[in-house]
Amino acid sequence: MRHLIKLLVLCTFMLCTAVAKDNNLNISNDLIKKENGVFLGPNGLAPLLEVYTQKQLEDGVNVGTEFCIACHQDYSEFRETKHIASIREALPEYAMMPGKGIVMDYDSNGVDDFSQGLDFNTISSAFDTFKPNAPILSLVDGKYYVQIGELTMPVIATYGGTGDWKQRLMLRIPVTGTESGLSNENYISPIQYNEKVHQYSLYHPEAWYDENNAPRYELNEPVAQMASENARSFSKKCMGCHTNGIRSLAQNADGEWIGKASPATLPNGPFYPDMDHDGISDLVNTDCESCHGPGSAHIMAGGNPSMIVNPSKIDSQLATDICGRCHNRVKSVPNGLHDWPRNDETGEKFLPGMSLDGFWTDATGDWPDGVNSKSHHQQYADLLVTNKVAYGYACYSCHNVHKNTKHLVREEIVKTDHDTGEQFPITTNNDDNTLCLACHATHGPFETITRPMMVDFDANKDEIAKVVSAHTKHPYAPERSMGLSRCSKCHMPKTVKSAVAYDIHSHTFEAMSPEKTLELGMPNSCAASCHSQKAILFKNGFDPSISTWNDVFDEKEAEALKAYYGPGGQWWDNTAEGEGH
Repeated sequence: MRHLIKLLVLCTFMLCTAVAKDNNLNISNDLIKKENGVFLGPNGLAPLLEVYTQKQLEDGVNVGTEFCIACHQDYSEFRETKHIASIREALPEYAMMPGKGIVMDYDSNGVDDFSQGLDFNTISSAFDTFKPNAPILSLVDGKYYVQIGELTMPVIATYGGTGDWKQRLMLRIPVTGTESGLSNENYISPIQYNEKVHQYSLYHPEAWYDENNAPRYELNEPVAQMASENARSFSKKCMGCHTNGIRSLAQNADGEWIGKASPATLPNGPFYPDMDHDGISDLVNTDCESCHGPGSAHIMAGGNPSMIVNPSKIDSQLATDICGRCHNRVKSVPNGLHDWPRNDETGEKFLPGMSLDGFWTDATGDWPDGVNSKSHHQQYADLLVTNKVAYGYACYSCHNVHKNTKHLVREEIVKTDHDTGEQFPITTNNDDNTLCLACHATHGPFETITRPMMVDFDANKDEIAKVVSAHTKHPYAPERSMGLSRCSKCHMPKTVKSAVAYDIHSHTFEAMSPEKTLELGMPNSCAASCHSQKAILFKNGFDPSISTWNDVFDEKEAEALKAYYGPGGQWWDNTAEGEGH
């Protein structure tokens, strides 16, 4: 029977290969080979048959990105994106390699802080209030550790550390009552390293320190006691968005949440840590199947496109829901146990192609207008207050998740003339406005900008600049650091905090009014992008605190800006409007 199954796999894979060739896709000889007539891969489908039954493979299970890229090699750059590289096994051979290893380096000397044995008790940092029990980092016999008080905890995996963002750590806690003497679950440490500023910040320290700022856990802590006090469980809080295919998720008798991911039978690099400690690499991160659905049925059906989800070929709302599953601040239903869409009672999980409705309740963190997000990963909630999805646009309209571009911004948008069917391939970039004008040209304030002009943007830049400047009332220099007349500076200001204040763009596309600063104490686009730290035009100096929007500077600056922006402004007559999430 086993030989019959292997023969079936071989035949279906050969059919997949033929389909791939018909679609000008190549098969990697490094990933695929045959021995004695049986398809193996280095450790590919044959090991899958040791994990799954034939029926399970035909019904659809998660197999991992490497199987996808084996046929779809033109998408191999996906391996380099933040989606698939956010969670990694903590291995010293990748130290100081962004996107692969530990990059924590507070003194910017090129040596990671674990190798240096950084003791937060000896430096000034966000952990000063916890001295003499502030964390101590170490590297011993090729393994990373974090010490807090009496406990020295192994680092199982890192999150982030891509060179321009933030990095966190996942730890196992020494306890009594488990076979290993360590927690069965991984817990997010209180240490967050902000890469751009080379500084540490606190991440939910209440899970690690008590009300007296003393360590919450001691030696010989019973696992049940620890689990009742530490809410930063990876399986409970993070797994739904940072795992490709949850096989099981439950709370054990000790109160720990234990999630098991799909096994990684074709791991490649440090991106497949053993999160459940069963000796098998796991499919974590946002993988191909996170957006396209489980891939085994697609493979077993010889690459049949109907057996996989293609977001570009489904309803724009359903396609947007795929991204919204994670790019949104939610609680599961009906009990709010998890921070991702799931039915707590039935265990049903959202899969690509489903409607997100009925899987989540709103937990967004907004500015006082109730429209614009204040907390991070809320792009979906922002987008829903616009009319873009109703007009047929989805996240992929501006973003290409397969390419490792800045913010995954598309490098080309092809527009089709509805009357003639003629296609216009437009090279796109956020920083020169082509990303926005690719769609907004030919109508509204940009009616006189034609698609042929956009196709040959450089040759028509001066004429395009005049049209845009007439709209913005500013000179045209979007490619410069100031970003004069750059669409995203006004319509997508950085008003959302993740690592530092503020480092994420708003996605409501609202040019946020200075009136909102005066009435609600929240950011406005003019000040957030330029008129606080860059352009000093109103004799108010620099903003003393970019994270505060109701001090004397902010009010004076908003009053000056309101005279231009409105209501009743010299340039525009805009008001503070909008409906909340």
